[in-house]
Amino acid sequence: LLGMTEAAGLPAGVKATTEWFPARERSVAIGWFNIGSSLGALLAPPLVVWAILHSGWQLAFLIVGAAGILWSVLWMLLYKHPRDQKRMTDAERDYILAGQEAHFKQEGKDPRAWKQIFQSRNFYAIASARILSEPAWQTFNAWIPLYLMTERGMNIKEVAMFAWLPFLAADIGCVLGGYLSPWFHRYCKVSLFTSRKMVLVFGASCMIGPACIGLVESTYTAILLLCIGGFAHQTLSGALYSITSDSFGKDQVATATGMGGMCGYLGAAAFTLVFGVLVTQIGYNPLFVVLAVFDIVAAVLVWCVARELVSDARPSAAPEACLPALEPR
Repeated sequence: LLGMTEAAGLPAGVKATTEWFPARERSVAIGWFNIGSSLGALLAPPLVVWAILHSGWQLAFLIVGAAGILWSVLWMLLYKHPRDQKRMTDAERDYILAGQEAHFKQEGKDPRAWKQIFQSRNFYAIASARILSEPAWQTFNAWIPLYLMTERGMNIKEVAMFAWLPFLAADIGCVLGGYLSPWFHRYCKVSLFTSRKMVLVFGASCMIGPACIGLVESTYTAILLLCIGGFAHQTLSGALYSITSDSFGKDQVATATGMGGMCGYLGAAAFTLVFGVLVTQIGYNPLFVVLAVFDIVAAVLVWCVARELVSDARPSAAPEACLPALEPR
């Protein structure tokens, strides 16, 4: 039940960013929004340890459950499409809508949305990349504390002190990855879509860091490499969300994001089933190498298979920017 209800957050968030931001700023918005998943993982280790020491592990679930319900209520009350938001100026509204691609401006509901998703080569590229890359994030979420305890000899208090650091690095990856896309677009003179794929390749390349964890003896160096892994994955993840938002229309983007996420979590579940067995047979170190290879293959797949939509190449000319810091000069 927790997994089913929690899963709606990311598709809704990606659709909201496509509605509220022009194409050139969308990756930045997705980067900031994507912080949420790693921020939760960042807070979890000290929260769970605190709950265990003071009351019981059940308290941690009560806290995050109450926070989720409060957030849902606020979302229902406050969220509106830019066309319906009365608190923004006409200039801001025109800037947002004019900077979006043509397939986001179509009125009415498209009855062919599902068919178009399954006919899209980009969907299969994104879904394959999610299957390959999601095991890394789930491994970080579930296994870092146990790795630090069993392989690096930390006690539970030391784990609480250090296990959150890779997720702080993941937050940095979310934000930096969002800003890298317009930077590549501006300085490398490539399309926005290609700039998203460049960020994806950059993130996957950084996964070489945790792949080297078996080569280091220092616990602190190992934690640093895990931080590089968290940074790498969330950089890659944000790029995948940006590519998804560029590839599908307003009636498709949330569904495509959700289906891609389903593929990713199926891949993660399959990997998790064998991870524990493999750890006892071959240890952690080869598995970190496998995760890096998975992410690199995912980036190659998206680079070779995903294609820019014709309408994505020429979003309508936006009026004077309301957010000039994000606008390529």
